[in-house]
Amino acid sequence: MKKLKNTLSILFLVSTIMTFAQTKDHFSLFTNRSFYKPFVSEISSTLSNVSIGSAKNTSPAKELNTTFTEIHLGADFPLLYGEGESFGWAVFLPVSFHMLWAPFEETTAPIINNDYRFGLSFAGIKYFNGSLIKNLSFKITPFAHESTHLGDEISIFGVQNLENFYRVNVSYEYYELGITINDPDTLTGNLFSVRLGLMGLINPTKGYYGFFENEIGDKPVYPSKRWAEFYVNLNYNKNSGFLTTKSWKPSISLEIRNRVKYEYEKEEKADREWCINAFIGYNYIPRKTKGVKSVGHYFRYYDGINPHGQFRNIYYRFIGYSLVLFY
Repeated sequence: MKKLKNTLSILFLVSTIMTFAQTKDHFSLFTNRSFYKPFVSEISSTLSNVSIGSAKNTSPAKELNTTFTEIHLGADFPLLYGEGESFGWAVFLPVSFHMLWAPFEETTAPIINNDYRFGLSFAGIKYFNGSLIKNLSFKITPFAHESTHLGDEISIFGVQNLENFYRVNVSYEYYELGITINDPDTLTGNLFSVRLGLMGLINPTKGYYGFFENEIGDKPVYPSKRWAEFYVNLNYNKNSGFLTTKSWKPSISLEIRNRVKYEYEKEEKADREWCINAFIGYNYIPRKTKGVKSVGHYFRYYDGINPHGQFRNIYYRFIGYSLVLFY
């Protein structure tokens, strides 16, 4: 079944590319797209940003300082690009790295967790002349992979000091589907955008994680039995009028995501929880900097399941400042 799904996905992608390449006005290699780029509030996206602030319940190691830093680095590597009068499409490789760090902890300033993601994606956009719906963009990711790595200091501390500590191997393959109304990177003026998305496991029987007997001790650990999560993103960019200047533009981005909670010691299906990731602030548009479209300065608030690695079994609240780079 898994091989069949992958084969069908590849065939669909290839046929779609060939169709658009033959019918559209322009086709090129390694050209960056301007549509279906990540919203600021999308968790674990390919946007590059740094957040620093106060966090709660991020680790079983209670001695860690409550000030944490999240570092996200990512890029969409372009492969194919095509466009016509009212339609555009692109094939690209999304790659991202996400780190949770405790830089002000006095002993070792440990790295708590690293997440790694890569995949293959196809995106397209259709332009309209409507007053309310100006365009629709979509993304199809037939294959992507996520794996995580628990920090060495946390692992050592947990083994030596915590009776209930264990390590699981979070590693899974997934697909993702998404659609956007009024794509913000393709339009000017004051704009409200909506994005809907779904992520699902390619192999639900494998689950989100595995484990080894020598890393879980005497604790019973059960595999995950749920296979999907869904989300909605709301984005507002104000480019003219009150509170704006030539260089500073207000922006609000909100994600509401229904996530699977990793409940390792629960044999039945794990619970689902709603998670909120909110950004409010300004985008600064530099005049002479090459390569950087704008720099976002945001107040960030997150509340829900911890999004980092194997810690998706505990609660996480983050309040702080976020610096975001837009290319």
